[in-house]
Amino acid sequence: MRLVDQLWSRYGALRSADIPDDAKTVAGQCVLDWLGCALAGSREPLSEILRSELGSQAGPCSVVGTDLECSPLAAALLNGAAGHALDFDDTHSLMGGHPTVPVLPAALAQAQAQGATGSELLAAFVVGIEVESRIGALVGPAPYSKGWHSTATVGVHGAAAAVCHLMGADTERFGHAVGLAGSQASGLKANFGTMTKPFHAGHAAERGLLSARLAMRGMTSNPEVIEGPQGYADAAASGRDALRWDRLEEQGDRFMILDTLFKYHAACYLTHSAIESAWALRPELARRGVEAPQVQRAAVHVHPGLLDVCGIASPATGLEAKFSLRATTALALLGSDTSDIATFVDSTLDSDELQRLIERIEVRVDERFQHTRAKVELTVDGATLAHEHDSGIPATDLEAQGSKLAAKMTGLASPIVGAENAERLSARALDLESVAHVAEVI
Repeated sequence: MRLVDQLWSRYGALRSADIPDDAKTVAGQCVLDWLGCALAGSREPLSEILRSELGSQAGPCSVVGTDLECSPLAAALLNGAAGHALDFDDTHSLMGGHPTVPVLPAALAQAQAQGATGSELLAAFVVGIEVESRIGALVGPAPYSKGWHSTATVGVHGAAAAVCHLMGADTERFGHAVGLAGSQASGLKANFGTMTKPFHAGHAAERGLLSARLAMRGMTSNPEVIEGPQGYADAAASGRDALRWDRLEEQGDRFMILDTLFKYHAACYLTHSAIESAWALRPELARRGVEAPQVQRAAVHVHPGLLDVCGIASPATGLEAKFSLRATTALALLGSDTSDIATFVDSTLDSDELQRLIERIEVRVDERFQHTRAKVELTVDGATLAHEHDSGIPATDLEAQGSKLAAKMTGLASPIVGAENAERLSARALDLESVAHVAEVI
């Protein structure tokens, strides 16, 4: 059976009533988290640049953090880019990137354009996450290792799936939408640490939306664009023979949205284990009467694949610091608030104390480590202190996770919309099924 047939037979008719409560809870938390990130991201320079270019495309769709109403395609791009502008949005190990940011802006734009309910949006959003996560599991990490940005190249298919669901596509139209999306899948890791990385996410949301809308108008494509000859697997992964159909089958009927990982540090997710390890060592340093600048040497042990993602050795900007294991570890050792987006600004790097500590940190690679695991070792007065952490384990206490995300949302959104509106927005995001029209949220 073709991949698109497998996917649409499972998700094409999914309704919110079919989604288990725990999956609904995580979906609401994804929406909540994305809204906070997008509101704060709407004030970033790249968002302003994109609005100045695309904001004149009038239409029925809202642009987060502004009074603009744009065409669906422009809104999807603008909101997608804003949601990833801070690199603070959720991630997913099997999908291989950030799952919500390419899917939700596309679904929101289409839902607002057609007057959909919150319940319809919730179902479409979950469908998009499930489709992109299964495609990511199928192709594996090879495209990412080669330099492709999975948030965009895999995410565009999730965006197309969510919009197809909202528009009532059958399997044939869904197949054409996936084919169209496959020919528009783009985004290179060479642009990590620049404004172009979040543009990838916005572009994927826009292209996924366009792919679905064109397919619904009758445009054709090759529905085997993922697994077929000279398709995505051949061009970007390790070839059709290396596709992990077994991994796809292993997922069964479980909802992969439950594997979503949320960020509580405003930097690349693959720096989070090192940050957590560094924070865990601070009490022992204090017990010994040692301050971070007195650390003679430090080593961060990670999988070699991280060097292509967050291996910037000497960051010169706040954006580059988000993708620097050396800088993020140094900031954590110094006690800087890595959960605060204001920490990752250019002026932070002007600190001589920070620069001296960065120079003492060595990144060492270890093939035995998972991508989400790190160990930090410190040399202090001849003694070695060490701590390991793995940030790739999804939360099981969803109530506690919700509380942490609500606090994150308040911190991000309050400066833009005020504390009271941030709380109201949080409540709607977490209870989409009670929303009569998505305009109440967006």
